[in-house]
Amino acid sequence: VNRRVAKHDGGAYWIDLCDDQWRAIKVQAGKWEVIERPPVFFVRAPGMRPLPEPAQKGNLALMWKHLNIPKQAQLLVLAWMLDSLRPDTPYPVLELVGEMGSSKSTTQRRLRALIDPHQVPLRGAPKCVEDLHIAAANAHVVSLENLSHLNGEQQDALCILSTGGGYATRQLYTNGGEHVMQSKRPVMLNGINAVATQPDLIERTVSVELPTITAKARKDEQSMEAAWGKDYPAIFAGMLDLFAKALERLPSVVIPEGMAKRMIDFQRLGEAITVAQGGKAGEFSKQLDTLHGESALRGLESYGVAVGIQMLAARPEGREWEGTNLQLLTELNRLGEVDRSNWPKSPRHLAAQIKRIAPGLRRAGICIEAAGRGATG
Repeated sequence: VNRRVAKHDGGAYWIDLCDDQWRAIKVQAGKWEVIERPPVFFVRAPGMRPLPEPAQKGNLALMWKHLNIPKQAQLLVLAWMLDSLRPDTPYPVLELVGEMGSSKSTTQRRLRALIDPHQVPLRGAPKCVEDLHIAAANAHVVSLENLSHLNGEQQDALCILSTGGGYATRQLYTNGGEHVMQSKRPVMLNGINAVATQPDLIERTVSVELPTITAKARKDEQSMEAAWGKDYPAIFAGMLDLFAKALERLPSVVIPEGMAKRMIDFQRLGEAITVAQGGKAGEFSKQLDTLHGESALRGLESYGVAVGIQMLAARPEGREWEGTNLQLLTELNRLGEVDRSNWPKSPRHLAAQIKRIAPGLRRAGICIEAAGRGATG
């Protein structure tokens, strides 16, 4: 059985409309249609809500007047939306950040309404990792809002949801029973500041900075809801049109040499979407590379060790440094104004942190390699 989306029947994708007739939408290369009796089986949690009846004529361009997404990030958001309908590939994480009043929650609610409408479209910060897996077991999209911080364990759990994994805990009212929740889900986050700080999660995340909305541009909630309700079916149909066109072009996509990313399935779909909209091949990969570069550099700021290493490298005598982990830790301990909340207590802990932050440091122009591999500090 499947929840909201499935792949079946020669590679076609199926989307559960979640209506009373149990109809589903079949999307394949070049076309889509509503099927009265789908050959796939879906399950529904109590909070799931129906998608709209697709309009006869789609118009995806209407979507942008309801979302506060900057023009330069619209292609990335489109790729995230359509990739959320493919259960056979890893899911990237969408992170919306911006000042108070930048319409983060409204934008997130609208995006979810086009993929997986739910009675509770946005949830608060999870108290523990188990909360994330319970949410993933009862909906297709995990949608969290107003986040100020995610600890390392929670960020690792989001990585697991992105690529697929499980969570096991003791079965209630038993001595030796085990309850296992296994899932792979699209994830949406929003907050004033970015909460994806660990390199593993950054490489799976599409982080979008929402522009500030001026007082003159603000509208009342009732008029916005009425306008959205009017355009909703046409936007949904337009999304299906683009999905079908992208699937048609997907087999011929070639990733530019040297630009393949960790989430390469997402990258290939993004390239197909770009070409389907009349863009140039390679354009999406360039945007994704720029995004990951900015996010990796931002993520370094959350590691005191990374800041310390950059300070050492910025010294006139620090352009090239060689030594043991103990010697490096001693040098770092001599620094003054550095955040030491996650500071390593031993050379072994320092080595572990360096492995985690090495990709971001390379983007910052700092290479750290073990002795005997052709390079030093």
